[in-house]
Amino acid sequence: MPIIENEFMTLTQGLDVNAFWVENELCQTFTTNKPRCSVSFSPDDHWIFEFMQVPSTLRYYQDKAYRDALHREVNQITQTYVGKTFFDEDTFQYAPKRIENLFDCEFTYHEGSTPWLTPVTDDPDEFARVLDRAEATDLATWSLPDAFLQEWEQRRRAGKRLPLLGDGSRGPATIMTSVLKVETVFFWMFDHPDLMQRFRDILAEKMVEFNQVLREFSGNTQPGWWITDDNSALFNPKLYREYCYPVLEKVLNALAPGNARRYQHSDSSMGHLLEMQYELGIREVNYGPEVDAALIRRKMPDALIDGQIPPFLLRNGSPAEIKQRVSEDFKKAGQTGGLNVTTTGSLAAGTGVGRMRWLMQVVQDHCRYD
Repeated sequence: MPIIENEFMTLTQGLDVNAFWVENELCQTFTTNKPRCSVSFSPDDHWIFEFMQVPSTLRYYQDKAYRDALHREVNQITQTYVGKTFFDEDTFQYAPKRIENLFDCEFTYHEGSTPWLTPVTDDPDEFARVLDRAEATDLATWSLPDAFLQEWEQRRRAGKRLPLLGDGSRGPATIMTSVLKVETVFFWMFDHPDLMQRFRDILAEKMVEFNQVLREFSGNTQPGWWITDDNSALFNPKLYREYCYPVLEKVLNALAPGNARRYQHSDSSMGHLLEMQYELGIREVNYGPEVDAALIRRKMPDALIDGQIPPFLLRNGSPAEIKQRVSEDFKKAGQTGGLNVTTTGSLAAGTGVGRMRWLMQVVQDHCRYD
């Protein structure tokens, strides 16, 4: 059974979810000349597994028909209670390669969990050979597996919508700490700096090349880039400047030039890196719950803030606690019109539709400009 939360349903019995989202469309711009703050939700696979008490995560990833049916069922529930759907009901069975795969890093699947990228090696000599292979790889022929190309062509002939590819990816901190173990990354920055600097430079070059291949293939001519980089907080400012900043600078200049959208998500506590994020021209942000909304607004005065509701507060907090946090963030960061109220990261697994409705109700009542 899905998670409904009767207490919150009672509190929101007067909420007109359809009218809410109609008004929400009027609230997307960075200005106070709108009715209120906007709201968004980001449920993901973690969320859907607990919401629906999914018996097999492996089947979800391996069985397209099962996955699509589950998505349809969840969409019907959220449409009824929240007024919105969130999941694709005709998912792809196959996918392009990932940039991590270029460095021999592949997903491992285990029952009861989401896929996990497995680190490649602890041997610096072997990793040097991995970098040799990555540098020599022709991404035009490597990036798109035959099974994906066949599925794409079948969808094209059927007149189905085809996505625009190459508009974002995980960031360098998280890529590096997936390809290698976290401790290996930082040990090697001191013990084998030449090797890690080479990793950084090849990563930057190949991220641009890889995503240009994806863009050309899918006909994506829209500039802009989104970054998901949860492990940013592991880097102090010096190491971030040396190893992450150059990668992002190269990728953003190539794929999000000028005033194109530059968006950063990180679940982590990366308040110590906001100045560099701002230097990179990032103007849409979704940081971890420990990063105070007032700090973001002070360091990034013209950035649109997606947040800053802690996911576990929305999942576990009382109605009064959730209301208090929303109101505090609105006072700290919403007065200029540049706040979209949402969780810092995706919805926490275990959050039900009643609590989603309560967040909508609180914003509708307490984050208004009119």
